[in-house]
Formats: sequence, structure tokens, C-alpha cells
Amino acid sequence: MLTWELAIRHALQVLGGHAYLKDIYQMINDLGERECKESSIRRTLEQYSSDSEAYIKTNPDYFYSVDGIGSGHWGLRNFVYSKDSIDLTQNDADFSEGKPKLVQHVIRERNQILVNKAKLFFKQKHGRLFCEICGFDFEKMYGNLGKNFIEAHHIKPVSELQEGDTTKIEDIVMLCSNCHSMVHKKRPWLKKEDFTSIIRLQ
Repeated sequence: MLTWELAIRHALQVLGGHAYLKDIYQMINDLGERECKESSIRRTLEQYSSDSEAYIKTNPDYFYSVDGIGSGHWGLRNFVYSKDSIDLTQNDADFSEGKPKLVQHVIRERNQILVNKAKLFFKQKHGRLFCEICGFDFEKMYGNLGKNFIEAHHIKPVSELQEGDTTKIEDIVMLCSNCHSMVHKKRPWLKKEDFTSIIRLQ
């Protein structure tokens, strides 16, 4: 059986490098790696994070608090993206179907290979990855750290997909983290042609 910290690291790797406590908990259960309680996961995260007062200095510093201790949003330090990772952001959990099975639903319906192909197609077409709303370029701002990074937004919410529905590359748009969050705040979701309407002109 995996140790707690290994199970959490594996779950965060699959979840795209960061996630909320409840999603980490659900992923560990879904992967069948350990029977767990959220309190055990939280304690382990804190004991392996220098952001926390509960950090044990002899432990490796594996985790960091994304939004500050107490937010429940944790990230994996030195995360390396892999083809097995999925994109799961805070706002994906805001929809009405966001029950404990949300992570399973995302894994089943969201095809990461399609997301990767959409990013590759976009980069081949435009020569770089940038936000389709505000134009932000992670590589331009952060150098190698931001190279090949962008978030993929599915125009049609997963909650509206029916069994057998397919998603095309054209159904995915490239967004920076800020614009992605703002798009998700709108109910119903904005159509692609309305995306630029969220930017406040000065």
C-alpha cells in the first residue's frame, strides 16, 4: 500500500498539478490506492509543505498552498505535465453536478489527447500559445517555465454532454488562467463569439 504522501503526489499528478482537498480525496479513492479520510490527507499535505506551520522539517517539501493555508487548494511542487494529467480547475467544481463523482466524470468525458492535439494545432496555426481573449502568452511572460502552457476551455460544459457525444478541436479554446476563471463565472457559459465582452475597456 502506498504511503499517504505518495498517494497524494500521484493524485495531484493526475489532476494536473493542483486541486482542492475534496478532489484529491476523491481521486485517491477513485484510483483505489488507499482508503482515506480528508483529515488524513490534509494532515499529510501540511506535514510535507513548508507553507504550513505543521511542516516537519525532515520531510521533503512536496506540496504548496495555492491560495493560502486554509483555502484547501494544494499544488505539487516541481509538477511535470504528462499525458495522463487532466485539467481540473476550481471553477470546474462550481457546477451543479459537482458531487463526489465529479472527478470520475471529468476523467471519462474529457479526452486529454484531444486537448493536447488542440494545443498543438493552435500552436502550429499561430506559432505560439496565447489566450484567445486577452492575448496573454505564458512563455513570453515566464520564459521556459511558461513554455507550452495554456489552459484549454471546453465551449460546451461537461454537464451538458450526453453519452456518445463527441468533442472537436474547434470546441476547445485556449485561455489564460484569469480569463478561464472569468468565463466560468458566467451562467450560462459564454459562447466563443462573446468571450471578448468580458474584458472591461479602460
